[in-house]
Amino acid sequence: MSAPVARSYRGVVISRAGRFAPPPQTGESERLSPAMTFVVLLGVLPMFAQCFHYLNELPPPYLLSKAWPMLALPLTVYGMARMKLPAKAIYLVFLAYAIGFTPLISMIQLGNGFFDALTTTIKIWPVTYYFALSALLLWLSPAVPRLKGAMLTLGYATYVIMLLLWLVAPASWYNSDPSGGKLMLFEQERGYRIYMPMFFGMILIFYLTRSFMQKPHWLKVAAVAVAVVLMLVIFKQRASIGAAVAVVGFGVLASAPQRLRRLFIGALCVLAPLAIGVLVMRASGNFVESLGGSLSVRQHSFALATDFLGVNVWNWLFGVGATTRFSTITLAEIFGSAQFFIADLGWVGVVFEYGAVGALLIAVLYGWGYVAVSKAAQRSRDPFAQALADYILFLIVTSAVYSLVLTPGELGVVMALAVYLDQKRAREPLSDSRTPTPAGPIIYRPTRRRMTVTSHAATAKKTVR
Repeated sequence: MSAPVARSYRGVVISRAGRFAPPPQTGESERLSPAMTFVVLLGVLPMFAQCFHYLNELPPPYLLSKAWPMLALPLTVYGMARMKLPAKAIYLVFLAYAIGFTPLISMIQLGNGFFDALTTTIKIWPVTYYFALSALLLWLSPAVPRLKGAMLTLGYATYVIMLLLWLVAPASWYNSDPSGGKLMLFEQERGYRIYMPMFFGMILIFYLTRSFMQKPHWLKVAAVAVAVVLMLVIFKQRASIGAAVAVVGFGVLASAPQRLRRLFIGALCVLAPLAIGVLVMRASGNFVESLGGSLSVRQHSFALATDFLGVNVWNWLFGVGATTRFSTITLAEIFGSAQFFIADLGWVGVVFEYGAVGALLIAVLYGWGYVAVSKAAQRSRDPFAQALADYILFLIVTSAVYSLVLTPGELGVVMALAVYLDQKRAREPLSDSRTPTPAGPIIYRPTRRRMTVTSHAATAKKTVR
């Protein structure tokens, strides 16, 4: 009996046949049944995307989300040790810095105890989802349409659930204290609103935009319009909505033909100053007041953070660490103010906690991720792959307001999905009707070894000759 023929892939390390072996090049490559694969994806993707990570009013999924890095640890170890994933070295260096070095700094600068210092690293553990989800996808080997379908289904479900909550939830479900729950809030400036996890919802919008630019259909425009209206009326997170609209505009420009793109850019150059002028006139000198209390809180936090860093170069270079609300001493106690939120300071908050060195490592992770995923999407011309690149751009745009270490699992999910899709594209056999892409994939580049399997009969025949 002849031994199984193995193939070597540069992107993934396969140690032995049958152990995390790559799926065969057929339509029946999934390890589980199609229905079970779809259900598993619907269950695990929200956990990797940290959809429930800050919704403490939902105890079961909230606690499961907090424990997910430990539950996914075997997959993480396999991904780190046995898979040649892109930018692995950068991820490992950042994890070593954030989990090993920053807690020591917080013990020195903020007086954290050893246990409290380790607790502050919990929010950075989801960075490992890049390795864990990559390993899970390699094992599951879901068909590309099934994987896309799960992602888009979760995107549509985001808006359906948000609308249902808005229609049926009584006023008593809303609270004005974010520490008591962040899903359903009431604020003086914005009124009632639902702070939905929008990871899948944003990717759906970007996908519909990119898909429309390739195959126009009025339903896609209507779906994007409905999604934006729901966000404006219910979600009311101004920075996120503005960034999403900007990324949608970028997607339209990037996908448009060259002549039409020039026309769009010219119209934008004319209309943008007019729109800014109208907004300034409507504000009539009360622009700061129109932004509500969130701006004043950010200004207060910014002043406290920069004053604490002071003129000490080492503080700015390596940061001072952070605390949690369960720590023996909290940042609110250190600064004597309950209105101090590091997560709302964007890059200043990152520098405060991790220093310029940590901020640079984070910038490299997101910058490299966007460039690599964008190049892969340009080669494949797949609207879903383009939407993944658009979401990384969305995260970069919103990083001026929201800290990128608040939900680092989102980048891990996007990168794992992009790597998997690029691998599948690289290994997909070309049919006669397809023209090969001129450039090979940058994320995965399979190199197949030519192997000849000689049967015993053929060997005996050759010997007789």
